[in-house]
Amino acid sequence: MRIPAPDLLHPEGRLWLAADELRQVITFAFASGIGSDAFERALAKTAAAPSPLLPEAFAKDLFVDDFVARCLPFRAGPRPSKQRQRALVALLTQPPADAGTVPLRHAVLAELVEKPAYRAALEQALGALAEVFAQLESVPRTKDPSNTYRRVEILRSLRQAFDAVADAVPGASSALGRLGDFGRSLRESEGYRHLVELLDHESHLATVDVRLRLARDGHVRGFEILRASENTANRYYGGPIGRFFMRVRLMLRGYRVGQDELLGRLLQTVFDGIEEPLIQLFQIRRDIEFYLAALALRDFAASKGLPVCLPTLARPAGPREPLPDSHFESLYNPLLLLEPSPPRPTDLQIGGRSQLVVTGPNSGGKTRLLQAVGLAQLLAQAGFFVPAKRATLALRPGLFVSVVHEATADAREGRLGTELMRIRTLFERLRWGSLVIVDELCSGTNPSEAEEIFQLVLSELSELEPQTVVTTHFLHFAAALATERSLPHLEFLQVELDATQTPTFGFVPGVATTSLARKTAERLGVTREALKGLVDDARRAHAGAE
Repeated sequence: MRIPAPDLLHPEGRLWLAADELRQVITFAFASGIGSDAFERALAKTAAAPSPLLPEAFAKDLFVDDFVARCLPFRAGPRPSKQRQRALVALLTQPPADAGTVPLRHAVLAELVEKPAYRAALEQALGALAEVFAQLESVPRTKDPSNTYRRVEILRSLRQAFDAVADAVPGASSALGRLGDFGRSLRESEGYRHLVELLDHESHLATVDVRLRLARDGHVRGFEILRASENTANRYYGGPIGRFFMRVRLMLRGYRVGQDELLGRLLQTVFDGIEEPLIQLFQIRRDIEFYLAALALRDFAASKGLPVCLPTLARPAGPREPLPDSHFESLYNPLLLLEPSPPRPTDLQIGGRSQLVVTGPNSGGKTRLLQAVGLAQLLAQAGFFVPAKRATLALRPGLFVSVVHEATADAREGRLGTELMRIRTLFERLRWGSLVIVDELCSGTNPSEAEEIFQLVLSELSELEPQTVVTTHFLHFAAALATERSLPHLEFLQVELDATQTPTFGFVPGVATTSLARKTAERLGVTREALKGLVDDARRAHAGAE
C-alpha cells in the first residue's frame, strides 16, 4: 500500500527529498549506526519548487543565515542543528512562484495560533522525531555485539514517532490535516502492523502471575509462580516445540543459524516494511520546523512588545498591469530584536513602480530600514509572519539587495570599480517588476561623477518598472531631483530628527538637509580639540622616550 507524501508546505503534495540517497543512508544507519554527516549530505540533495528569486542576489546582504540562527529560536524540542537551519534558509530564500503556496501556509499558521494545543502536539511530535534520528546516528553498545537491543529501540521510538505525528492535530482544517491522512494510511499498511506486532511480541512474550511472601522487615521470603500464559495470539509467537523443531530443520539442512541471527533478520524485515514512511518523516520534520520557527519569531517579537502579521499579497489586475503598492504599518527590522532595546517601528508606503530615495545622517537607521523592507518582502513571499502590525505587498518576480560593502584582499578594482560592478550585477539579475534595494548608490567616486551615474541608474531602472529603494548622502543632488522631477515615480524619505537634531529612527517624507557630520564627529571624539589633545599626548610620549 502506497502512503501519500505528507507535504505540509505546498498545494500539490509530493516528496521533495532524495529518496534513493536517504534509503541507502538509513539502511546503513539501522544496521550499524552512521554519522550525521551522511544524513547531511543526503538531505542537501533535497529538491525545491521553482522559485522566482535567486538567493545569491539578496541572502548575504539581508543576513538571512543570522536571522534564521538567532531570531527563530524553538520554544520546545531539541536545538536545531546546522543542517536543519540550512533547510529553513532554503525554504525562506526560495519561495515557490505558484499562487497557492502562501494561502496554504497562512492557513496553517492561523490555525496554530488559534489552537495552541496543536502547536504543543507538534512540538511533542518533533521531540519524538528527534529521538528516532538520534538513535539512527548512534553506534551499537559494546555489550550488544549483535546490535539487537539498539535496533529494537529504534523500532520502538519509530512507532512512537509515527503515532505522535498521526495523532498530533486531529480534526485540523488546514494542510495540517495531511498528517492525519498520513497516519491513517500508515496504520492500514502491512508494514506498520508487522512493526506493532513485533514490538508487542518483544515486550509481551508471556504473562506470569506470582505469589510473594514478605517478612516483617519487608524483604521477600518466598516466591511462587502461580500461572504463566504465553502471548500466543501474536503472529511472531513460536512455542517451545515449534522453536526446537525449527532449529532442528535448519541444522539438518546444514545451516548453523543462531537465535541472534534469526532475530536480526526478523528486525531487518520489519524495518524494510516501514522504510518508506520513515523517509517521509524527514520531510515532516522539516515542514513542522518551518511552522514552529514562524511561531518562534512571533513569540520573540511579542517578548519585545512588537507585533507580527500574516500579510496580504496583492497581485496585478492583469499581465500588463503595474504591480500594486506596498503598505506597512509598524514595520521594523527583525534583526534588531537581538538588541537590548526594541526597534522603533515605522509606517511606510512605497508605490508599486516607485523609486524611493532615502536620505539622512549616518546611524540614523537608513540601512536597517532597507533590510526591514527586504526581509519583509522575502518572508511575505515565503508564507511567513512579517515584522509589522499590518502589511500589503506585491508578489515580486525578483529581489536584489546590496547593503553590505566589504573590502577583500583579492579585490581587483578600487571603490569606483567595485561600485560599477555592483551596478552591472544589478542589471544582469534584474527582471521586470522586481524589488531593488541598494545602500549608498554611487558612493565610490566624486560627487559630480556619482550624480551622473546615479541618474543613469535610476533612469534605466525605470524602464523595467521595479520597486526601488536606495539611500544616498548626496543631499544637494537628491534635493535637485525632488525639485526638478526629471525622473518618473520618484519618492523621497528622510530620517526624522527630534528637537535636538538627534535621529529618532523614524522616517518622514522629504529630503534631509544635513548629514549631521559635525555632530557625529563630536559623538565619536573627532574634533579639533580632541585630535589636538591626542597629538600632544603623542609628542610628550616621544619626548619622554628620548
